[in-house]
Amino acid sequence: MKKIELENDSRVALVVGANGIIGNNMLKHLRQQTKWKLYGLARREIAPITNVTGVETDLLDQSASHEAINRIGPVDYIFFSALDVRGTQEEQVKPNLTMLHNAVNPLLDPAKKLKHICLVHGTKWYGSHLGPYRTPARENDPRHEGPNFYYDQYDWLTSIQKNRNWTYSTIRPHFINGFNVGNPNNMMAAVGVYAAIQHAQGKPLDFPGTLAAYESLTMVSDVSLVNAAMLWSSISSHCANQDFNIHNGDYFRWCNVWPLLADAFGMSCGKVVPTKLSEYMLENDAIWDRIVMENGLISTHVNQIVSWKWADFFFRGEWDDISSTIKARSFGFDPFIDTQEDLLSSLERYRAEKILPSR
Repeated sequence: MKKIELENDSRVALVVGANGIIGNNMLKHLRQQTKWKLYGLARREIAPITNVTGVETDLLDQSASHEAINRIGPVDYIFFSALDVRGTQEEQVKPNLTMLHNAVNPLLDPAKKLKHICLVHGTKWYGSHLGPYRTPARENDPRHEGPNFYYDQYDWLTSIQKNRNWTYSTIRPHFINGFNVGNPNNMMAAVGVYAAIQHAQGKPLDFPGTLAAYESLTMVSDVSLVNAAMLWSSISSHCANQDFNIHNGDYFRWCNVWPLLADAFGMSCGKVVPTKLSEYMLENDAIWDRIVMENGLISTHVNQIVSWKWADFFFRGEWDDISSTIKARSFGFDPFIDTQEDLLSSLERYRAEKILPSR
């Protein structure tokens, strides 16, 4: 990405959700693109990043989180990508709204000179998790019925923004591709671990989802594009109080990409064999431990790499998952990435970092 030239480099940014795939990479993106003072907030200690100050606190604890954030002092930009996953959509509303409250409220004092809040949501805004929806989804599409914590966060944020000097933006990516260890929603990490275990057993690379998912149109949002869009929407005055779909710019079907991935793993492309990965990984965790030892990989338990319940959902989107990026492009955000190249380069990164074995 081209480095952004900023007139004022004495700004302060707070990234909330700093251990997640979006937040952690956002800190690295800001470090490369700006000279701002950077803070990363997470529930657990974040891995050291040059010129980033880690803040460890539980945003569900109002007293503790307010105390921690007040110690930071004035903040110009908040980049919020924290997520609390619960069993049902209804159960997710209260904790995720609480976390946003506790991250933002300590910084609303006019004396703290807040400029912008960028909130990361996703295509679940359109009901992509519930079944077929209107595609390509556009930012002004009507809301789906039923609970969705995105709506509660959005309504609260827009209500408190009225008559304030600061602005907001929201970014709506789809499945995130990028490098991160320990995040529950790591797409290529899930594919890579599954492929490694299949390979170790001399099996082809079967598709673990359903036939409908194998043949449906879908899309990917590379984390570098998401991070670039977050910064762009925050510093561009014409993006104030706007919402943007962000993805690589193309669509694909797994049936066309899966053979390329099989080849990258040095495997033959198998068949569609619906498999509950949350059960498959429990049955084959010893095989993964052996793969780690034999290939000199970083010792990571199979359940630390990805949430396999999420992977089960990921491979069972039996309807077209596509959104329009026309609005973002019309506002001036024009980067794009070829998804096939993106998936393969992500695989090589996981190999280089000794998380996945070489072929």
